[in-house]
Amino acid sequence: MAVAAWVALILGLGSAGFSADTTSRFLRPLLAWLLPGAAPESLHALHFAARKAAHLLEYAVLALLGWRAARQHLTRLSASALTVGLVFAVAIVDEARQAGLAARSGSPRDVALDVAGGCLALALLLALRALRRRPAPARG
Repeated sequence: MAVAAWVALILGLGSAGFSADTTSRFLRPLLAWLLPGAAPESLHALHFAARKAAHLLEYAVLALLGWRAARQHLTRLSASALTVGLVFAVAIVDEARQAGLAARSGSPRDVALDVAGGCLALALLLALRALRRRPAPARG
């Protein structure tokens, strides 16, 4: 259920209502307030960076939710492979959908960014789990 809800949120954020023009109406003034005296070019770059960071975060959460759901029924390797497939599939669908919207533009680079966010979260999760399973060093 959580995975489906998160996918719906991702697809909603990929709609025309969350285009760069729309988000700039509230993000740019917020950034200008936080950074008084910042040049317009800097505010534009920060707005762009925030939007790209959102890609990483959205798909990192998707990977964590997907892995958690898959791991209940599958081995670690199978759950990981299914999770990466899920992240890739949702990224492709979202960007393909955006390519058909006048206010948006779907991008293979954004698919790569989305998959990178999902893979990074999955790699960190697996690394942390491996560290927790490591036996404590013997004390002499």
